[in-house]
Amino acid sequence: VCGYPPRDLLLEDGFVEQCQVAASAVDSPIPLLVGSPIDSGSERTKPANGAVRVGPGGSGEVTCRKQLLPTYDVFDEVRYFEPNLDAGLATAAGMHLGVTICEDAWQHVGDVPSDYRTDPIEQLAEWQQRDGPLELTVNLSASPYHLAKEGERAALARAAAATLGHPFALCNQVGGNDDLIFDGRSLVAWPDGTVVQAPGWCMGVMLVDLDDPSAAGWIPWPEGECGPDCRCAVQMVAPGDEPTAPDSGTDLLSAITTGLGDYCRKSGIKSLVLGMSGGIDSAVCTAVAARAVGPASVLGLSMPSRHSSQHSIDDAVATAEALGIEMLSVPINELHDEAEEALAGELVSGDPVAAENLQARIRGMLVMGAANARGSMAVATGNKSELAVGYCTLYGDMNGGYAPLGDLYKTQVYELARAINADAESMGNPPPITESTITKPPSAELAPDQVDQDSLPPYATLDAILHALIEDLASPESIVAQGYDEATVAWVEGKLNTSEHKRWQMPPAPRVSERAFGQGWRQPLAAKR
Repeated sequence: VCGYPPRDLLLEDGFVEQCQVAASAVDSPIPLLVGSPIDSGSERTKPANGAVRVGPGGSGEVTCRKQLLPTYDVFDEVRYFEPNLDAGLATAAGMHLGVTICEDAWQHVGDVPSDYRTDPIEQLAEWQQRDGPLELTVNLSASPYHLAKEGERAALARAAAATLGHPFALCNQVGGNDDLIFDGRSLVAWPDGTVVQAPGWCMGVMLVDLDDPSAAGWIPWPEGECGPDCRCAVQMVAPGDEPTAPDSGTDLLSAITTGLGDYCRKSGIKSLVLGMSGGIDSAVCTAVAARAVGPASVLGLSMPSRHSSQHSIDDAVATAEALGIEMLSVPINELHDEAEEALAGELVSGDPVAAENLQARIRGMLVMGAANARGSMAVATGNKSELAVGYCTLYGDMNGGYAPLGDLYKTQVYELARAINADAESMGNPPPITESTITKPPSAELAPDQVDQDSLPPYATLDAILHALIEDLASPESIVAQGYDEATVAWVEGKLNTSEHKRWQMPPAPRVSERAFGQGWRQPLAAKR
């Protein structure tokens, strides 16, 4: 009812009661199970994460209270909810159902880092042995997206169906809520391993005949929402096969477009402003922004300085023209000169990076000024590689209300650029990101002849080391044992540790990895390592 996660809204007086009233008021000609925070059914003060059965007139019968409350990664459900002890059961349309909520099923495949004392799927299996068979078990889910998550869900559903001896249906949320995004891909698994899976990133209704998996169909909702060229379809997976994995670049494009688009829609943001340098990050962000809110609602600012190359200026213009967005050119040479003159006494003997960062902060000021004047949101264009090692400027290129690329390594940004171009060409449109943008050496262009690799290891090396440190929680010694240079690994780890203050001030970014900066990354600021 309220979306997930509602976080501290759950602590507000009357919020849970309003959710229960809304859930019970749903008027449906068919029985529905609706997820909602509900009364815990005990004298304790916390609510439960539950499911309510509604039908004609809306009965509001509670069918399930969630048993397993995750507290790892992005989850903190023990803060808000009371766990239940009993398995959920319901009767709908004459069918006897088992009812579980998200985490209740993940314990069964041992794919969670928590030491729960019960397994709700095993509980339902034991209930069947004692009281008779169920015909279907459902799982109401808000399972956050990360790359390749669809394969994990299919394995979970197959394992549950095999244990229970009847079909298992997982219904997953679609859309973005702040930094968490949900890809849908609801599915039904049968005990023999057959799976039917709904399309990703699309709201709709999957119709399933439990006696004939091949008859499954898909109805987009609202009707016609996907347009005449809708490619959404149910995928049927035979026993022993794996679901067809989506192209990673295409899936990332859908993910971050959903994240930015839903953030704007749910926050009442109508238009976006971002700086366009002619580099790969700003080009990709601009393309995503145009997809998320429409090209007519995007303003790109070209802010060349004395260090900007003509090819970068031309690349930015070409991207803006291909996307059909508005673009303004605001040279910053005069502002840069005045700032350098005002701080001449400091800059002459200070760190040279301070002089370089003046340009980034002038650009950040202009982007924020334009966004403020138009009632728009500024978009930050930095990526995970830069945020990890601090190769970004506070109050400069980090300015913005949302960072679409904040959980994408630089190498993934290039993959995303190729996906954006391929998608445009598939629809008969020119590729918005020029080949020179993709192939030229990346550069902040804050100093003469500057390239990123003057300050950073090659991105393929940097990203591999960062992935090992962040997602894999690997030790520096184990990374060196894989063949990476010891000094390079030490440098990357050091930069990761000393850049935490920047990440505390970064805007929200859509989570697409198994460990992203933000809710799932809880590092202290003041720490000696």
